[in-house]
Formats: sequence, C-alpha cells, structure tokens
Amino acid sequence: MVPVRFGNKELTARELKSDRKACRRVGPCGLGDKAMYLNSFFLDRRMYVCYEDIDRVYKRIAMSAGGFSGRGVFGTIPYLVVRLKDGRSRQCNFKAEQDVDALMRWIRENHPEIHLYTKEAEERMKAEALAEKAKEKKDLSPSAAEGKAHLEDDLAFIERHPEISDQLRWTVAEKRRIDHISMGSRVIMGTIFLVGIAGIALGLYNMFSGRSYGIWEILFGVAFMFYAAASQILPLGKNTPAAADAAWKEAVRAARECVKAKGDFFLPAQYADPIVIQRMIKTIVMGRAENMDEALEVVKEDLKALNSGVSVSQEEHDEVAAIKPLFMECGYENELGW
Repeated sequence: MVPVRFGNKELTARELKSDRKACRRVGPCGLGDKAMYLNSFFLDRRMYVCYEDIDRVYKRIAMSAGGFSGRGVFGTIPYLVVRLKDGRSRQCNFKAEQDVDALMRWIRENHPEIHLYTKEAEERMKAEALAEKAKEKKDLSPSAAEGKAHLEDDLAFIERHPEISDQLRWTVAEKRRIDHISMGSRVIMGTIFLVGIAGIALGLYNMFSGRSYGIWEILFGVAFMFYAAASQILPLGKNTPAAADAAWKEAVRAARECVKAKGDFFLPAQYADPIVIQRMIKTIVMGRAENMDEALEVVKEDLKALNSGVSVSQEEHDEVAAIKPLFMECGYENELGW
C-alpha cells in the first residue's frame, strides 16, 4: 500500500518506494532518508511527511492507574506527536515508550533542526535552567567536585550504550504491568477466550451440518479470541509473570556486563540510566549532596516523595515515569540478592 502524503512536500513514486523500503522501522513509524513515516489508527507507516515540513516532534504520555505511588501498574501509554510548520499535527500511538525514545534520539542525531519539545515546554525549561543555574554552588568541595566529575564520565559512558537503559525501562514496565494484573481480569479474559473457542467449534459443527449461519459463529468466535489475546491480560507467551521476571533479570544481567567494561561505574547496574545520573549530578551542584553515595540517596528520597498527590511538570513526569519503576521494583535497594 502506497503511503499517503501528510506534509506539503511530495515525493515522486520512485523516491517514495525506495525510501520507504529502506527506512528504519521504529514501532509503527519509520525513518527514511527523505521522509518520516507515520501510522494511522490501524496501519503502520500509512503516511509520510518530509523532514523539511516538520517543525516539532515530541513525546506525550498518558499514565495508567497507580500514579507515582507503589500501588497499581505505574504503566504509561506513549504517543508521538508530529507538528508541521503549517500548524497541522498528528498523534501516533506506540506500544513501547522505548520506541518513542529511540525515534526521538534518531531525530536529535540526524535532524537537529527539528524541535523535540513543545514551544511552551522549551520556554519553561529555559526558565527552569536559569533558576537552577542561579542556585548552583559556585565553589564545590573537593569530594563534591570529584563525585561530579566521576558521574559526568559515567553519564558519557552510558549514553554511548542507550540500549541498556532502554531495555531496563521496557522490561521493568512490562514486569510491573503483568505482576499487577488482577486475578479477576484474568478470569474475565479467560472466559471470553473460551467463549471464542466454543463459538468456533459450534460454528464448524453447524457449517458442516449445512447451516449457513455457522460461518458467522466462527467469525464471532475468532473475534472473541483475538480480543482476549490482544488484551495482553491472558498469561500466554511473554505475558506470564515468569517470562516477565526472566526478561527483567536478563536486562539487569546485560547491564551488569556492560558497566563492568568501564570498571569504575558507580551506580548499581539496575539503575544504569542517564536520567538517574543527571539527577545525581544536579543534587551535587545544587549543594544537596557532597559525594556520589549521598547523591544516590537524595535521588531515592526525591522519588519516594513523588506520589499521586504531587503535581509536577510534564518534563519531570517523563523523567520520573522512566526511572521510578526501576527503584520501586528493587525496593530502592542497591543489592538485589540474585
């Protein structure tokens, strides 16, 4: 199916075919040399927009039940918003937030002229940066300066391995989602799945018995089965608690192997995320911590204090939504015992 033009600039049929075929697929979207490919509600990479037409590409998050507290899934529903220079915009829904992050990282590296935040967010971030700059300690103690330099080195290292933090975020979010599915929800979806099987069996019996309505019973049965399977509630395949736990432990193991190569990486592997390090550096330069150990404890306390009753900016929410599940899953402990 030929993608539909969304922007103003149009590619020739030949350019569009070769560009779409060679594009890098990221979730339901695609990144070609000439254009970005966006999904419709049902179809992946259904539309295209040339980079020259794009003004902003930014992430939007809808949070599920549970908020910042320890209760609930603490899952997020990620969206990508593409805003054109003529004011039009399109929102693309993603299943995995790590895909949105990977897409935006590619845009940042390959098209720095495209803004990655809303105009309001950019202005707010500039104001916050100036306010924080004014609060920074002018003269750090030797231990604070040493900790800051070490963390900056760790940050540069982990930013060269984005797959580590992406996998940690994804697997812990999936583990928490699956672990918090109630038994009642599983029973309801299991019942729907069984009704679907029964509908297919009855439809086959009636169809072979010469009753024309058997085909409709089969179709309804298939629809029930697909609905139950697509809900990701049934304990099938990767949606079982055991599979989610194994995936999380594998992500932590991979993180351990990665940071071991540096030798003096400070953070426990399960917290090896750029956002964690950035927040630690901020606590040191703001005078809230004198060394790396204190900085990590301050970050933990800050995350614990953020619950469903606390109002934060969208940028702060994005950061917390990315890293707090890592700490919650580990009980804020540095040693996991496995």
